[in-house]
Amino acid sequence: MIEYNLFKTTAHRSITERTDKVKKAEISKLDFSDFNDYGFDYFDNDKFGVGYGGYSYDGRYEKSIIEFIKHFSLPEKSKILEVGCAKGYILYEFYKKGFDVYGVDASSYAIKNSPIQIRERLQLNLSSSLSFDDNTFDLVFSKEVLPHLDEKNAIKLARECIRVTKGSNIFFEIQYADDNEGANLMKKWDNTHKTIRPKEWWIKQLEQINYPGSYHCKKLF
Repeated sequence: MIEYNLFKTTAHRSITERTDKVKKAEISKLDFSDFNDYGFDYFDNDKFGVGYGGYSYDGRYEKSIIEFIKHFSLPEKSKILEVGCAKGYILYEFYKKGFDVYGVDASSYAIKNSPIQIRERLQLNLSSSLSFDDNTFDLVFSKEVLPHLDEKNAIKLARECIRVTKGSNIFFEIQYADDNEGANLMKKWDNTHKTIRPKEWWIKQLEQINYPGSYHCKKLF
């Protein structure tokens, strides 16, 4: 198990930018009650000012894919699964380089708004189980997904990712909070987060399931 940031080349909002957006949303008294359905409001409604607030293809992941290929020594046409693929923009970059891509996500809206070239390769999945045979994929990765599940299902999904991967080519990016203030801001930023824990907690969970892959813990606030 190794920590390595495979998305280090991707532009991210700073902690200050996220905090400012949350404060502005609180001042404007925006209603976040519909922020749980992973539909238009979650991905593309910019009035919320937090979370995605608009998510369209801009090529931001192209350099990250090169990092993936090098880090995992992926040969051409490797079979790749993204768990929690959203609109599939990361998979699309793999697809453009000739890889055999598949994705699962809990949002039918996101899948319907994915690149047409890979849309039929994306599946709606509302559970923490994966409908693939053991040792199916050359790489499985999941970006900022596990904290959106409760603790039991987050660990179950992590185990499922291990099961469907041929070897140790797995990567998780996990959002975390070190204290109550960070946890509260993380919840306000995106109230679909269900497991908001410190970095050390996540590492311990991965160690307990003998996680063989790579990971990156991302602090939002």
